[in-house]
Amino acid sequence: MTVEKDIIALEDKRCAAMTGRDAEALAAMLHEDLVYTHSSAVVDDKASYVDAIRSGRTRYHSIKRGEERVRVYGDTAFVTGSAEIEVDVNGQHKSLRLRYLDAWTRTAEGWKFVAWQSTARGNS
Repeated sequence: MTVEKDIIALEDKRCAAMTGRDAEALAAMLHEDLVYTHSSAVVDDKASYVDAIRSGRTRYHSIKRGEERVRVYGDTAFVTGSAEIEVDVNGQHKSLRLRYLDAWTRTAEGWKFVAWQSTARGNS
């Protein structure tokens, strides 16, 4: 399997953990230095992001990814793509249409998810 395929498989596992509300599985994939920048400009670190999932403040219902492209530079992999996400945040439902960039880094424990940055996209 290529690194690109490994990263896509990890992206699948990450999204499954998010929609399955499996905070422990998600935490195991996240790097200790995680920076998760939501399309709302709210920024989470690993602890606050996992806590939002664990507590139910954030409940992902579905995540559909498309247009994914993985670029690998040594021990860093960048993923760009689009996503359609159905999520409840603090009890408020949101239908998000996003473009995103995320990053994985290779560690002694394997690949870890270290960054997410997304922005809303138009209907075009």
